[in-house]
Amino acid sequence: MKLPAIHRVSAWLCALAVASAALIVSAASQTTRGATPEAILAIMYRLLLDLPTNVVVNEPVRSPLEALSREPCDQKAIEELGTALEKVGRRREAANALTSFSATCGHHAPSLRSAVNILLTLSDYTRAASVASDLIALEPFSDNGYFLRAVAYDRGGSTRQAIDDYVTAIELFGAKDRISSVGYFAMARAYEKLGQFCDALLPIESWVSLNPARHDTSQTRAIIADYTAKGRCLAAAAGSEEVFKFPRESKLVRLPVSINGVRGNFILDTGATFVALTSSFAQKAMVQIEPDSKVQLHTANGMTDGKRGRAATMQLRSLAAKDVPVVVQADAKAAYGDGVDGLLGMSFLSHFKVSIDTQAVRISGRRAK
Repeated sequence: MKLPAIHRVSAWLCALAVASAALIVSAASQTTRGATPEAILAIMYRLLLDLPTNVVVNEPVRSPLEALSREPCDQKAIEELGTALEKVGRRREAANALTSFSATCGHHAPSLRSAVNILLTLSDYTRAASVASDLIALEPFSDNGYFLRAVAYDRGGSTRQAIDDYVTAIELFGAKDRISSVGYFAMARAYEKLGQFCDALLPIESWVSLNPARHDTSQTRAIIADYTAKGRCLAAAAGSEEVFKFPRESKLVRLPVSINGVRGNFILDTGATFVALTSSFAQKAMVQIEPDSKVQLHTANGMTDGKRGRAATMQLRSLAAKDVPVVVQADAKAAYGDGVDGLLGMSFLSHFKVSIDTQAVRISGRRAK
């Protein structure tokens, strides 16, 4: 007869305790450091560790276990234990120990970060995404948790969710001049998986635009040409050179932008991957929104939720682009400043050549598609 679930769990825990006690007694006989079998058993039980004797008595494993038996929330010891368990091929146990340490020691972001990376190598993408979500809850303004969860979603087949997190990770990375290409290329491949080749151009062109002298290479040109051909992304942008001078009192350049024929005031933001809109302006312009998407946006009032969408047309004086990806803030309140309808980011600007000096911003046609 099959035992009820609670009885099965209790039986398993008892069996684990007996087996672990036997292992620890054996292990304790081989150490002179003074940690009692009960203390070692207690820390292993707390960290959800079920290890054979030959692993427990291994010096790199035994030493941090003993340290944790004395100081249960020793952050250096859990790092050493995780590393030691990985080296002896016990990666699953290492991930369990790291997540359990975080849960029982007031939450510890470095342990969660290490656990996610281990779970990714084990191809356990569901749990990797879950632990990355815990990391995001601890560090909501850090790009790393979102990037790790994006990788987990991406490899696990949740492509649209991966794109959302790649977008957020890139947006949260402060110094774009030091950002890696990894997130941009991964986002492009995610769009490629969906067959959205013209959208796949955006992250690559955004990456090139950050530093054309370094990033406009034979590789990026080949990728752009490939996506352009596959998606037939022709005549996406047009226009002559337009010059916008910096106002004397500010370095913020406000631009008159029309989206789907509705005119608004936008702040130039070459660090933003997407054009960002307030929800009220998006409604007026009848912007198409992907209801299941969710990204995080920077605003004057801090971080806010948003959704990805598309603008059929976008125009800045003579500069025009079609089918432009955008993000729309979920908060109905004004978030970019008085009289500002959004940020003019790279999903529009990447179609053009943008040069900035101390006096003005110059935007002109860059390539025909």
